[in-house]
Amino acid sequence: MSHTLTICPQCKSLNKVLIEKAITNQALCGKCQKNLTLHGLVTEVNTEDFRRILKASDKPVVVDFWATWCGPCKSYGPEYQKASTQNTNAVFLKISTETEQELSAELGIRGIPCTILFKSGKEVARQAGAMSADQVKQFVNSVN
Repeated sequence: MSHTLTICPQCKSLNKVLIEKAITNQALCGKCQKNLTLHGLVTEVNTEDFRRILKASDKPVVVDFWATWCGPCKSYGPEYQKASTQNTNAVFLKISTETEQELSAELGIRGIPCTILFKSGKEVARQAGAMSADQVKQFVNSVN
């Protein structure tokens, strides 16, 4: 059975969630039993949560760096979410460049949206600009 990783917003526990439960909004935290809300299979995370998931993941991790004021980011969000449900071979995260400025600087994010693919904890590909769900799928599969 396929899974994704997410962080509980209530107790901050790392959770391995079955894809079927995540898509149908039936995922519960294994520790506190609160609902785990994902957008498709996308989890919005901070720097600490990103590092925890990156370290724990046995799958590639795809990260969308975005901001609330960014028009292309807003149009890319639904496509990225759609792509997450079509690519169960990866973990999908979103990170706000507004709230996570140090991480954005550390990773050299110069324009948004910016999608970075990590494998075994290391960056293996980067794509600037918005993509369609099909383009995201091709991007993810380009390194598998």
